[in-house]
Amino acid sequence: MAKIQLSSTLMYTDNFPLLTNTTYLNTAYVGPMSRGLAKFRRKQEEEFVQKGGDYKSKAYETLDETHKSLAHFFGAQPDHTFVIPNFSVGIRHALSFFTKKLEVLLVDEDYPSLVTAFEEGDFSLHKVPMQNNLEEVIEQKLAKDKIDILALSIVQYASGLLIDIEFLKDLKERYPDLLIVGDGTQFLGAHHFHFDTAPFDVVVASGYKWMLAGFGNGILMISQAYLDRVQQKKSALYKRVFNGHFNILAAASLKFAVSTFEEQGFDKLIFQKNKLTEKVKQTLSEYGFIPSWVSHRKQHSSIFILEGKEKLYEDLLNQNIQCVQRGKGVRVSFHYYNTEEDLNKLISALKNSTA
Repeated sequence: MAKIQLSSTLMYTDNFPLLTNTTYLNTAYVGPMSRGLAKFRRKQEEEFVQKGGDYKSKAYETLDETHKSLAHFFGAQPDHTFVIPNFSVGIRHALSFFTKKLEVLLVDEDYPSLVTAFEEGDFSLHKVPMQNNLEEVIEQKLAKDKIDILALSIVQYASGLLIDIEFLKDLKERYPDLLIVGDGTQFLGAHHFHFDTAPFDVVVASGYKWMLAGFGNGILMISQAYLDRVQQKKSALYKRVFNGHFNILAAASLKFAVSTFEEQGFDKLIFQKNKLTEKVKQTLSEYGFIPSWVSHRKQHSSIFILEGKEKLYEDLLNQNIQCVQRGKGVRVSFHYYNTEEDLNKLISALKNSTA
């Protein structure tokens, strides 16, 4: 196979210093911090130093503005959008309003915090096995059993499988009473998304991965159908989320990160990421480094599981490639700041691996 044409990383290294000293293929674990965000956070902290209580008062006054900014970017209603500390807290807030026992369908081996959130509640749980034709087994289960809630990660963290959104839309048409809850942590910031036209009733995500917003923040979005089912007004969820103080710096960081996406042209960034993702999928498939099912699906995320265990992981680290072990393989992930040069380095390291 011909060597892939290299592309420059210079346009990103100024803003992401981490990219200058490593091949960073680990956004699915944690997104790097940009110089812009670091500078913004220092300015915020200095404002706290100088203003004290006024800093806190101002943060509460601008909370609506933060929610409007997040809602605009993700295509949701501002009063149905909430900044939260992280996914694990947000999902539990959303589930806390269900008072009657409901039938819930989960994916076995899905993100542990999603699964345990339902296990902790008063729900009757059903599970389908994680497999390549996930949509098919979900459809079979819904046809067989009465299910009230389907809950799953939009992108599976341990395989990179991206659920077919059109499939979920079709489910909503055929099962109008079905609520769909999505974990968007491995999805938001890496894909186009418009909540109000999506089939989800609840989407929750942490912001420290693909949204590049640092730690301590996330987003929760809800539909009117969710509010109708739990028989609550949106103000009830607002009071629960903001019961006590919130992390002002973290919330401001999420707003800054989303605004930066818009300023840079998110459509352009995602087009670039998607183009690279297809190249990565094609190349890794041709060399046999990833399972064959990945290339058979209509769409896949930019998360890939390389077949190999600890020795492969160690070999990649020795080649200064940042990645992480997941399941029976090694997970690599590509965001918009990654390039074909990163892919070439990965392919070279995989060819030279003794694993």
